[in-house]
Amino acid sequence: MTTGAEAFRLLIVDDEQEIAERLESMLGEDLVDLGVITFEIEQDFDEAERRLEKEQFDLVILDVRDSSQGGATDAIEGRGRELYERIKKTRWIPVIFFTGVPEQVRHLTAPPLVEVVAKNRLEQITEAVRAGLNSGVPSLTRRLGELVDQQMRSFLRDVIAPQWEQMAEADQREIAPVLVHRLAAWLKENAIQELDGILATSGGVAVGHSSAARVYLKPPVTRHLTAADLLRDPDGQWWLVLTPACDLYEDPPTVAKPRTAKAGYVRLAKAHPVADSPLAITSQASGLSKDRDAFKAAFGPDHNRFRALPKYLDIPDLMVDFENVTSVQLKDLRIWISEEGNWTRVATLDSPFAEAMLTGHSRAVGRIGTPDINWRGLHEELGISKGKKQTDTQPAVPSTFEAARDLKEQIPSPSPAPMERDGHEV
Repeated sequence: MTTGAEAFRLLIVDDEQEIAERLESMLGEDLVDLGVITFEIEQDFDEAERRLEKEQFDLVILDVRDSSQGGATDAIEGRGRELYERIKKTRWIPVIFFTGVPEQVRHLTAPPLVEVVAKNRLEQITEAVRAGLNSGVPSLTRRLGELVDQQMRSFLRDVIAPQWEQMAEADQREIAPVLVHRLAAWLKENAIQELDGILATSGGVAVGHSSAARVYLKPPVTRHLTAADLLRDPDGQWWLVLTPACDLYEDPPTVAKPRTAKAGYVRLAKAHPVADSPLAITSQASGLSKDRDAFKAAFGPDHNRFRALPKYLDIPDLMVDFENVTSVQLKDLRIWISEEGNWTRVATLDSPFAEAMLTGHSRAVGRIGTPDINWRGLHEELGISKGKKQTDTQPAVPSTFEAARDLKEQIPSPSPAPMERDGHEV
C-alpha cells in the first residue's frame, strides 16, 4: 500500500453529476489499498479536454453520451468517442469507458489501457480501474514527462544560455534540431535506467523486455517506408527491408518541391521464425555437433548468411536470411502496406541495429574470398607458435627468413668493376 503523498489522480467525465459522485465514493472505498487517490469530476466535455491538456491525470473514466447541452442525436452519442480520440493525441493514459451504450465503443477495448464497462455492471468498474492504475502506465508517463522537462531545462540553462552570444549570430533554425538530437541521445542512453524501477514494480506490463525493446521502433516512427522496416505479409511471413534509407526517403506532399524516392524496387530478405530457419532444421535433422555449432553461430554478429532478431511483443524470434531475398516494386509495396493493402509495417530496427543489419547484408553479398597463405614459418620465427618436432623421415622446413638467407648465400657475389682514371685501369 502506498502511503503519504498522493498516489493517483483520476478524472471522471460524465454529464450526470449523481452517477459521477456515486462512482467516486465507491472507488474511493474499493481502491484504498492503492494509496491516496484524488478524484476530479467534470460534466463539461470541452472543459475536460482543456484540463487534460494542462493538468496531470493518471486515468480517465469517460461516458460516451453527452446530453447535457441537448443537440442532434449523433452529436450526443459520439461525444465521448470524440474526446477519447483527442485524449490519445494529448496524453497517454488509461481510459475506462463507463457507459450505457457499450456496444458503440467495444471495438476500442485494449485491456488494461482501454476498457469498456456498462453502467449496469457497476461491479466491474473497480477491477477495470485497478488494472489500469497497476499497469505502470500512469507512473511511466509521469516520470518520462519529468525526464524530458528536466533535460530541456538543463539544455537551455547549461548550453544555450552560456553560448547565446555565438548562437544568436547563427541560423536560429539550428537550435531546435540541436535540442531534439541532444534530447533523443540522452533519453536513449539514460532513460531506460531511470525508468527501470517503475517498470519493475509494474511487472513489465507497459513495455516488453528492455533488451529486446531496444532493438525495435514499434510502431515505426517514419511516415514512409524505410530501411530495416520489418514487414508481415498476408500469409503471416516476415520480411526485412534491405534497401538503403536514402533511396526510400521522400518528402511529404506539403513541401513545395518534395523529394521523391530514388528506388524503383525494394529489396526484401526473408525472416524465418527461428525454429523454422534452415539452420535449425538442419541442426535438428542431423544431430551433429558441427550443425549445432553453426546454428549457435547465427546468433552472433559475424555470420555471413543469417542474423537473429529477438522476440518482442507480437514479433517472434526471427532469423533473417541474406540469401533468401526478393525484390518488389516500390509502388506496389506502398499499396500493400497502406490502409487499403494487406501487408503490415510492424516495426523498424532502431540504430545501431538497423545499420548493423544492412552492413551485414553488404558484407554477405560483397565479400571476396582469397586463397589461404601458409604463415607457419613466420609464426615460428616470431615465436607466436612452436615448430613441429623434426624426424629422420621428415626433413625440416626452413622458415621464410631462413630460406631467403640460404638462397642469398648460394648466389656468388659479383666481382667489383675495375676503376679507371684518365682512361687507364687502376
